[in-house]
Amino acid sequence: MFKLLSDKQFWKNTMKLAIPVAVQNMLFSSFTLVDTLFVSSLGDVSLAAVGMSSQWGMLMNMALFGICSGTGVFVSQYWGVNDTKNIHKTMGIAMTFATVISMFFFSVSFFTPQIVIGLFNKDETVISEGISYLKTIAFVYPALAIGDAMGVVLRSTERVKLPMVNSAITTGVNIFLDYCMIFGHCGFKAMGVRGAALATVISSWLGVFVIIGVSAVQKNILITKLKNVFAYTKNDLKVFFGKAFPVMLNETLWGTGVFIFNLIWSNMGYEYYASVTILKTFENIAFVFFVGFDSACSVMIGKSIGGGKIKQAVDDSKRFLIINPLISVIIGAAAIIFRTQIVSIFDMGSNISNLTIHTAEMLILIYSLSCPVRMLGFSFIVGIFRAGGDTASAARFDLTALWLSSLPATLIAAYVFKLPFLVCYAVMFVFEDAVKVLMCWPHYKKQKWIKPVTEEGKAANKEI
Repeated sequence: MFKLLSDKQFWKNTMKLAIPVAVQNMLFSSFTLVDTLFVSSLGDVSLAAVGMSSQWGMLMNMALFGICSGTGVFVSQYWGVNDTKNIHKTMGIAMTFATVISMFFFSVSFFTPQIVIGLFNKDETVISEGISYLKTIAFVYPALAIGDAMGVVLRSTERVKLPMVNSAITTGVNIFLDYCMIFGHCGFKAMGVRGAALATVISSWLGVFVIIGVSAVQKNILITKLKNVFAYTKNDLKVFFGKAFPVMLNETLWGTGVFIFNLIWSNMGYEYYASVTILKTFENIAFVFFVGFDSACSVMIGKSIGGGKIKQAVDDSKRFLIINPLISVIIGAAAIIFRTQIVSIFDMGSNISNLTIHTAEMLILIYSLSCPVRMLGFSFIVGIFRAGGDTASAARFDLTALWLSSLPATLIAAYVFKLPFLVCYAVMFVFEDAVKVLMCWPHYKKQKWIKPVTEEGKAANKEI
């Protein structure tokens, strides 16, 4: 293990990619954290309503993440052989289908928000708050689609600083607008949860224009003639979706599963769901440490396989499988020790109930204990198998653990045995993460996940 982790070039490459991505995700998570903190001061009802509304957007984000993950597989491997022509065509495919998906979610959110919120809770006050938030936040979806597609191309070609700087700008703007629009400062009218949504919309669209503007000045990989971006053919679509469709299906069905979990939690009581909203906000902050390393893992492995350096890719994968569990143990221990202080941050206005606060503390404890196994599974699926081109196996393992193990076990715990909320939440983690790792480990050891898309990678893989 020491020999694997003592490679100086590995750490140089990893930190160059991981730190900007981690900072970017920290900023994005801060974006969410500030929203949650400000909204939590309005009380349990507002916090639960925003959390429920956000789950519809989360489902869209999973579909977008699927497209972007598939895009990353191609772009990182094309980058390994400096094939900019195919990078641009891949970007065009990603932007087209990401935008189509975002417009579907926009239409449902704007025209039928009561149906979405009604799935989660029947409390009229919660539904009213949720509708106000959802009809406004709908306008952010196209911005997220365009921004995600451009961001994955930049990160997969090792241009990670621009997304990081862009996140810093949008986070700063969002914090300022949240303060003004939620509470009515600096000449703005107090709009409550609708103000939080409007602040997110404005700052997110600003981020899209910042990336385009800076890219135009830098003349980076995003800037080319439109005909190059949308020059993809039917054959290009066939090749792209041959690899990307399993990822898209994976993330969409995984997101649907999480959506169902949230329906379970929300219908057990809005105070419980408010505690879940607090946990997810904390989880987003904790996750930045892992997403930076897994993003670096994905780019480095994809680039090595695309360039025919198979052994380098395998060695790097081993290193990341050591690093992520170690980090998760440290973060989990810190979260357990300081969970009371973490949850107290969300009770700024002293409007959160004791039940919500106590439940949130226990959820952080459950999450922290499960974190090492959870992050190991994430590394296998997102950082290694997809980067290696084996998107089908990644989807099979991920969805089997969720749909055939965790979701049935949780439904039985909640509706057959009628177990307490916290026990049901723990069941969800155990029956997903442990099962996933047990399936992934043998597949990883056999190296069946190495499936290049470039000719150089295919030739090198045959020689092994």
